[in-house]
Amino acid sequence: MRTLRQLFLSTVVLVASVTPASATSAAAAPTDWRDEAIYMVMTDRFRNGDPTNDLDSVPGKADWWQGGDLRGVIDELDYIKGLGMTAIWMTPVAQQIKGGYHGYWTLDPYTVDPHFGSLSTLQELVRKAHEKGLKVVLDVVLNHLGYGHPWLTDGGHAGWFHPDCPVNFSDQSSVENCWLAGLPDLNTENPAVRAYLVEWANWLIEQTGVDGFRVDAARHLSKDFLRALVTSIRAKHPAFWILGEVYSSGYRYQSGYLDAGIDAVTDFQTYDSVRIGLDPRGNLAQLATSPSLAADLGAGREDARAIFIDNHDLPRFVGRDAPDAATKARLAQALVYLFTMPGTPVLYYGTEIALPGGPDPDDRRPMPWTGADETIRQLVRDLATMRLAIPSLRRGSFDELQSERGLVVYDRRGGPDVAVVAINGDEQRSVDVPLAKLGLDGGDLHRTMGTGTSGRIEGGALRMTLAPRAAAIFLLGAAPSGLPPWSILGLAVVVLLIAGAFAISVRLRRRLRQG
Repeated sequence: MRTLRQLFLSTVVLVASVTPASATSAAAAPTDWRDEAIYMVMTDRFRNGDPTNDLDSVPGKADWWQGGDLRGVIDELDYIKGLGMTAIWMTPVAQQIKGGYHGYWTLDPYTVDPHFGSLSTLQELVRKAHEKGLKVVLDVVLNHLGYGHPWLTDGGHAGWFHPDCPVNFSDQSSVENCWLAGLPDLNTENPAVRAYLVEWANWLIEQTGVDGFRVDAARHLSKDFLRALVTSIRAKHPAFWILGEVYSSGYRYQSGYLDAGIDAVTDFQTYDSVRIGLDPRGNLAQLATSPSLAADLGAGREDARAIFIDNHDLPRFVGRDAPDAATKARLAQALVYLFTMPGTPVLYYGTEIALPGGPDPDDRRPMPWTGADETIRQLVRDLATMRLAIPSLRRGSFDELQSERGLVVYDRRGGPDVAVVAINGDEQRSVDVPLAKLGLDGGDLHRTMGTGTSGRIEGGALRMTLAPRAAAIFLLGAAPSGLPPWSILGLAVVVLLIAGAFAISVRLRRRLRQG
């Protein structure tokens, strides 16, 4: 029995030695949001899970409520998880001024709009998302309230709003103090207003357990207010993630909001690069610019970016019409780019099925749940799963290898595998990348992803063949030596089972002898 016990303990040690440290310490470690992939949902347009709260919804009316709700998001958590996503970003759920289906015209921050459900429904959503390993990011509006808000004239909120004036975007003082799109701008220099907003933000976190906020219109808030907000939240919730919507393509301008304490900014520079580079007449070399320009965010903050190819404020990538084969090919390229860039990818609902949409509100069409093209959706699954499995695609460095009008090639390094990404123009071509340029002196091609592409290691180089409008990922690394960790783990389990069977056999023999 001593030998059996020693065998058992040795097996336990072996299993522990090949189990990733993250499996035992993940709960204690702070979240690195570069490891996440976010699925953005406009709640009213995603799924109608509870028809009893439709109220005055009018299906098909583009600028009005159409029936989507929190119950619908709960119903589709498995769908979101199945796409390979790790987090959900939901548009605001606070009670709205009439017609505020999108959530950005707040009436009462402390009440969930009855079109969406109730606070208990929101709590249930967060709880069930967490049970499935999904984080939840909630959109919050701190800059303004809805049109014609009663506080403007009730006498009890004097001094709570800046004077009405149109925004001059070349003047930062005007950006912060005037009324964005005519919405009543909250005077966050007023201590009462500041205290109200900060207290509400903390209440919302404590009531729901959400993992992060996306702060709407962050560039219209003073950095002093943002510092106060972040300081208060972090005092109680140190791991909480705060993404700021800083509607600008200038990283240097956006860096000031990181200085104010928020964790990441919305990456409009990369959005512009995608639009220009992947236009049918575009220049693919444009795709290599964003990661180098991101140095302007500040040392160590180059990846503090939420990357997207479309969203609720912008026309959808494929445009307003049903996409043809050429447009779908460009969408596939955009998705490969999205999931291989430094930063945190954000996928807008429906983009995974090439949902069309023009400018607001056409970019907010209801999510179709039947009849969708599965090809793009499967690509998203494959990309998100690969990104989750390959550290270099999440945290690795970015190196531009080749860029010209009809081709861009770059790599991501920082783990066992080097990922080489190639996005091609309209002509078929062959491309060689010397392994030395990848920091490798040899090795294997472990995996290739991409329709119409092939690759091989030959003559000290990665030799790629790319079809027109191909987007490919090549994973390279050292040749395997010995058994991989999962094989060792499998053997350890087998040994453990054999040991258990042996112990049972010994006990049975003893009983037979005694009998």
